[in-house]
Amino acid sequence: LALAGDFVPYAVNISAADANETLKPYLPLAERLGQLFSSAAGAKVSELEIIATGEIAGYDTRILTLSALKGFFAARHDDTVTYVNAPQIAEAQGVTVKENKVAAGSANSDYVNLVTLRAGSHSIAATLVGPRRQARIVMVDDHMTDVPPADHMLVVRNDDRPGVIGLVGTLLGRHNVNIADMDVGRALTPGTALMVIVPTAEVTDEVLNELRAQPGIIEVTSLRA
Repeated sequence: LALAGDFVPYAVNISAADANETLKPYLPLAERLGQLFSSAAGAKVSELEIIATGEIAGYDTRILTLSALKGFFAARHDDTVTYVNAPQIAEAQGVTVKENKVAAGSANSDYVNLVTLRAGSHSIAATLVGPRRQARIVMVDDHMTDVPPADHMLVVRNDDRPGVIGLVGTLLGRHNVNIADMDVGRALTPGTALMVIVPTAEVTDEVLNELRAQPGIIEVTSLRA
């Protein structure tokens, strides 16, 4: 099972007790986050940091780290990436994996539990909310957001000024891009804003390049899971 990519605690030297009910729902979330973040992190990554915040930080979070690594490198490799070989792939590619924890009750988090991935100047964070534990991406590159993760997402960084949101929506509509969900987050420091857009299908490179050429648009990144 482990070689097929399924999580088997003993195969990765983690006790079954640590693969408990608190952590288990966050394993697919961390893997999905790793897949999406692989597109945002850029081609050359020297260090990947995985941060567990909240109650989940009280457990053995190597499980979360392995899930995030599995997703991150699966998005970059044609070969099968598993919990067993993901750390080996990271080492072979010269990627230092850093694992951090922030305890529950910390002033640094507004969420009971949070999984954050960071590489260079880029970061993404997600949590599970509500009785159904629905996944939500709540931060992208230090911009607060609230959107569900999806197979195809666009991250548009832009000048924080009137008219830019309408410009983006109009351009996508002209190319018959249907938007299933969208959120706009301002930066912690004023000046820029960030749109996270969930299209119903993958947006073509032609449309992405046209979007990048528009006034007020700083950066456009396509995320794929």
